[in-house]
Amino acid sequence: MFLSTIINGLVICLSIAASAQNNQKTANNSKAIKVDVIAPEHGMADPHAWVQNDSVYVICGHDESWEGKGSFRMDRWEVWSTGDLVNWKKQREILPSQTYIGNQPNCWAGDVTERDGKYYWFFSNRNTDTGVMVANSITGEYKDLLGKPLLPKGIVPVHPYDPEIYIEDDVYTICFGSGTYYMATLSKDMKSLTTEPKAILVKDAKGNRMSTDDKSTLFKRNGWYYLVYGSRYAMSRNLYGPYDFKGAFLEGGHTSFFDWKGQKYVLQENHDISAFYRGASLKPVNFNADETIIVPKDDRMYPSPGRPFEFKNSTMGWAAINGTTTTFKNGKLIGTLSSKNAIIQSAPWLYTSSKNCSKITINIKNNSTATTLKLAVFSRDEKENNFWANGTGQVDWKKQQWVEIPISKNDSKFKSYTINLSQFQKVKNRLMQIALQPTVNASSGNWEIEDVMIE
Repeated sequence: MFLSTIINGLVICLSIAASAQNNQKTANNSKAIKVDVIAPEHGMADPHAWVQNDSVYVICGHDESWEGKGSFRMDRWEVWSTGDLVNWKKQREILPSQTYIGNQPNCWAGDVTERDGKYYWFFSNRNTDTGVMVANSITGEYKDLLGKPLLPKGIVPVHPYDPEIYIEDDVYTICFGSGTYYMATLSKDMKSLTTEPKAILVKDAKGNRMSTDDKSTLFKRNGWYYLVYGSRYAMSRNLYGPYDFKGAFLEGGHTSFFDWKGQKYVLQENHDISAFYRGASLKPVNFNADETIIVPKDDRMYPSPGRPFEFKNSTMGWAAINGTTTTFKNGKLIGTLSSKNAIIQSAPWLYTSSKNCSKITINIKNNSTATTLKLAVFSRDEKENNFWANGTGQVDWKKQQWVEIPISKNDSKFKSYTINLSQFQKVKNRLMQIALQPTVNASSGNWEIEDVMIE
């Protein structure tokens, strides 16, 4: 089934000013395409692109659940395609049980490439090791090439995962790791390495070694190699470096680059529903005269700033805890009451920066006798120990502060109510989840919400 991006997801890029590093300018493609989420509310993560026969193919991971039942649980990979960068079609699922991983939600990032008429999907078994699958066509069916890791644990001092394949002069180089990247040459049959993995140095302006994130991506332009990881990048005249750190790249998560009709594009992870139920954004990539990358002033990681919950096209993202039903219908979130003090909650792991937010606005029609609405916010500091591994269970909302505001009863139309974040005793640097009691003390009737805006 084709998924068309929502109208406001497709915009025509305007001329982009040069980066803050200098005042040089380059011409930009005014017809370049930008899409906020290429497959909304699907849990698409780690997109990896391959261009062939006027189509773009993407192999991506799939987040297991929008309800956040664990840290980066990814239950499969998927193959998608498009002929226009706007309408995307799901082609196939690739299951971990088809590999040595077995039936485990460990389908982390990888990269796809072609060699001698066969297609190879290099994949991560979580952050443990890297394997490889092979197919006769880009859409599969893919089969495990080795039945064991190509890059086993212990091959390098860091975790050998998140592979990137770079091709030049028929030499296939694999880059992998986190903290420090390693590169090696792949054998012609893609089953082994023909060189020992070499550590890649990324250095700052003073020549000091810098640590990198996971999932490297590579491309070459005008004699320069670009090493991109998340929202940062470095450049070198040599594939194996050393690389000079240049600074900020476009805001977002893991990246994959491709060229389309004379324009370079990047597919980049976003937080469509949450940090654990992600999406992929499409952005054009443009360059300054000195070959550094232009970062537009209006660049953002979708859906920031803030976190808008607009239910026009929603099928997920909010659920009831008790006392009410929840249904997405006619562009609204609707509930029928069954007991007093009904509670609904957003998806967990919103991972929204609180410093960029000051208020939460609820647009609601209260079809009950309730005269009060309550709101609670769960936040965390990102510097907490094991931030990404801990805190994936249900929030105990009884232990959270609730702020209440008066509302009208038995509404005939929607009304807007705002609670300032300053009304809470302490909001930590990441807003992780919010909860509502939309109709306090009412045990019958119903409620409808058009949107909840954290801004």
